[in-house]
Amino acid sequence: MSSGSSLPYQLRPNKAVDRELFLSFLSRFAATLKLEKYVYIGLGGPFLEDFRLIHARLAIKEMVCVEAEENVHRRQLFNCPVDCIDCVHSTLEDYLDSNEIENPSIIWFDYTEPGGITDQIERFSRTVGEVPIGSILRITLNANPTSLGNPDSDEITTEDGPIEERQGGKKNLQEWRLERFRERMGATMPSGLAPEDMTFKRYGRSILRALSLAVDRHVIGLPDRKVTWVLATHYADGQPMVTATLVVLGGGEDKGLSNELIEEWEFYSTANVPLRLDMPALSALERLQMESSSDAKTALGFELPKSDMGQDPFESFKKFYRVFPHFSRVEVGP
Repeated sequence: MSSGSSLPYQLRPNKAVDRELFLSFLSRFAATLKLEKYVYIGLGGPFLEDFRLIHARLAIKEMVCVEAEENVHRRQLFNCPVDCIDCVHSTLEDYLDSNEIENPSIIWFDYTEPGGITDQIERFSRTVGEVPIGSILRITLNANPTSLGNPDSDEITTEDGPIEERQGGKKNLQEWRLERFRERMGATMPSGLAPEDMTFKRYGRSILRALSLAVDRHVIGLPDRKVTWVLATHYADGQPMVTATLVVLGGGEDKGLSNELIEEWEFYSTANVPLRLDMPALSALERLQMESSSDAKTALGFELPKSDMGQDPFESFKKFYRVFPHFSRVEVGP
């Protein structure tokens, strides 16, 4: 679970873009779903910025911020931006288990620790069958392949090619991690995964495929409801993460959310085909030039470095510039 002590959004531009995409979806369908009547439940960190924005943009007046760390909880009580937020000292799981969710809700499962990913996926999937029809569920998961462990150097080889032709018949690092991933996922292991799916760039998508499969396994036993995926992302601000958002609908009820309407949204994405967020670090002058030019690379006259995610920085900016946040330093006098 999120500890509430992680880096602020201004130091995590890709996470900030991910949040803006989520808010964009909520704003787009707020009138259709009557989101102002929903309950928002999630983690807010010490500053409750997500809560402030959701209240400001959607007019949701019933909000529950759950925090397990006592000191972070105390900071939340001090920093609480609006009086309609109920700050609760608990884990999200304990809160949901001890409180019946009677009204359609937006629930954000925000996980940063990778060790319990199987339980995290299972809890999210099970919640699909426990919330009222029309609820929106969102999850953030750690997507760092190093969480699968690091073998001793004598356990693996750096050789490529068929395993039977390698000295000692040893696996390489990605093959070793694929075995660990299979052990960890169990019945929710996606079919057809290859060793290269355990790399920094592709491991996040592997996790999202496992999440999608787990949700499908739960929904198949729930004839009264179905799920519609609306947004999924894969990004890294140092630590690679994935997010996925779905809407829980009734068997024959779509709440006005037809697949055609959702798929018309420019950022529509599913757990099987996520958006990759890889925004470049820019000066204010570089950003202004890129926003005002149809050929930003020529206008700048130089290349921008690629991150470990490997996306073209100019194409990434072009696709997401409208939700790329502006951060400014403000000097406050005495």
